Amino acid sequence: MLEITDLTLGFGGAQPVINKASLTLCEGQRLLICGEAGSGKTSLLAAAAGLIPRLLPVPSFAGEIVLNGRAISSLSKAELFSTVSFVSQNTEDQLWDVNVEDAIVFALENRAIEKQIIRRRLGDLIDEFQLRSLRGRQVLTLSGGERRRVAMAAAIACYPDILVLDEPTTGLDPASRVRLRSVLQNLSSNVPTQLISEQDPVALARLATGIAVLGDGKLSTPVAPELLMSDDQAWIQAGIVPPLRRRKVSVVAQPGRELLSLSGLTSRLTREHGEPVLSGVEFQVRAGEVLALVGRNGAGKTTLFKSILGLSRRESGSVIIGGENADTWTVAERARRVSYVPQSVRHILFKMSVLDEVLFSMTAGNKASDTTTLTGQAREILERYELNYLAEVNPFALSARQQTLLGLACADAAGGLVTIIDEPLLARDVKGRRMLERFLSSTCSSGRAVMLISHDLEMVDDLATRLLILDNGTIAFDGTPEDGWVSKAFTSLGWEPPRHTQEWTAI
Repeated sequence: MLEITDLTLGFGGAQPVINKASLTLCEGQRLLICGEAGSGKTSLLAAAAGLIPRLLPVPSFAGEIVLNGRAISSLSKAELFSTVSFVSQNTEDQLWDVNVEDAIVFALENRAIEKQIIRRRLGDLIDEFQLRSLRGRQVLTLSGGERRRVAMAAAIACYPDILVLDEPTTGLDPASRVRLRSVLQNLSSNVPTQLISEQDPVALARLATGIAVLGDGKLSTPVAPELLMSDDQAWIQAGIVPPLRRRKVSVVAQPGRELLSLSGLTSRLTREHGEPVLSGVEFQVRAGEVLALVGRNGAGKTTLFKSILGLSRRESGSVIIGGENADTWTVAERARRVSYVPQSVRHILFKMSVLDEVLFSMTAGNKASDTTTLTGQAREILERYELNYLAEVNPFALSARQQTLLGLACADAAGGLVTIIDEPLLARDVKGRRMLERFLSSTCSSGRAVMLISHDLEMVDDLATRLLILDNGTIAFDGTPEDGWVSKAFTSLGWEPPRHTQEWTAI
C-alpha cells in the first residue's frame, strides 16, 4: 500500500534529517516508529503523508514514495487527502476557531455526504472519544488533550485508507491513551493501515504489528514489539529512555520558604452547566520542591497555571508570590517572578536569535550597562543546555526539542522563584531527560521551585517530590507521589499507577 525507498531529506544542515530510509507498509499493518526528540519522526511521517515536499518544501529531497502503486507526487490533492489522513503533533496547526462538531464533520461536509450519515457518524465519534461534554465549545478554548481528541475524531471521520499519527499520545491523560488505543484497534476493519510515531511506545506498542526505530537519520527494519520492548540497550542506543526499565526512587526534598501561595482561587471561566472550572483551590509551593500537577484532560490544569500567570481571570481568591499579594500585578510583573515553559515553546519566542532570547530573559527587556558580562553569562547558560553552538540562530529555525531546551535555558536565566513547565517534550529521550533533570537540580538547589504539569506518571514518579491531583475543580490530593498513587483521589481517576518495574505482555 505504502512503499518508501531510499528517502533522504534535509533542511540545509550538514547532515540530512532522514538518510536513505526505506519501509513497506502493507494493508492491515500498524507500524510504530520510535525515536528521540528531534530524530526526524515528524519529517518522515510528513513525507509519507505526502505533505513533504508538496505542501512543505525542503531544501533537500530524494527517494521514492509510492502509494497504492502510484508515485505519491502524481496524485491529485483530492486523491491524496482522501487516501491518507494526517494528525500533527501540534494539533493547533490543523484546527481553527470553529466548534467541536464543525471541526469533526468538516471533511464529511466537504465531500457532500448526506446529512443523515454525517449526523450518525458525528454521534459515533463523539461517543468514541468521549467528547459529549465538549459539544458546542470552540476548539481553541479547549485544553491541549481535548483538542487532540477532536483532531483524532476529525482525522478518522472519512475512514481514510491510511492513518498517519505524529506523537498522538502527547497531552493525553492515561485514560485517554487507553481509549485511543482501543479506538485505533477497533478501526482495523475501516482504517486497517496505520503509521504512528512516538517517543514513548508503551501506550501503543500492544496495538502495533511492528516497531521501527529512527536514529541518526537511519530507520531500522521493523520487528515484532515483543522482541524490542524489554531490550533496554536497544532503546538507549536509540536515545530513548527504556520503556520498561527499573526506575529510580525519587529523593525526598526538604522544602524551604514559601514562594507561591493560592488561597480560595475560583475561576471566572465556567463549564457548560455554569460551574467554575476551578473552585476554592488552595496550595503552596516551597523552595526546593518539584511539585507535579496531574489530572484528567479538561480538569482545569491550564486554567490553574494561567490564573497564576495572570492570563486567566479569577472570580475570587488570591495569589501570593514571594510573600506579596500579586492580585493587582500585571502579567509582566508576575512573569518576573514566575517563569513559564509551555509544551510548544515557539508560542513564547519572539527575538531574532537564541542568544537574544536568553538575554531578554535575564534583563526582562531592560537595557543593561554591562552588556559584555551579561552576554558571557547568557552563553554560559546556553552551554549548560548544549545550545551555545546555536546562539546566533533564529529560534524559529530550531527543532521542537531544541526550542524546549531553549525554554529551559530562558527560565534558568530569568531566575524566577517558581518555574511552571507544561508537558515537557523531553521526558522520554535520554538527552532531553538529562537536560530536564539538570534544570530541576539547578533550580531547586538555588532556593527556587518547579511546578511540573504532566500526564507522564512515570516521569512524575521519577522527578517529583510532591504531587497534586486536580479533580472536579479542586485539589483532591496533596502529598508525596508514593501516597498519591494509592490515594482515593487517584483511584477515582481510573488510571493505572506507575510501577518501578514493568513487564511486557502482548494482547
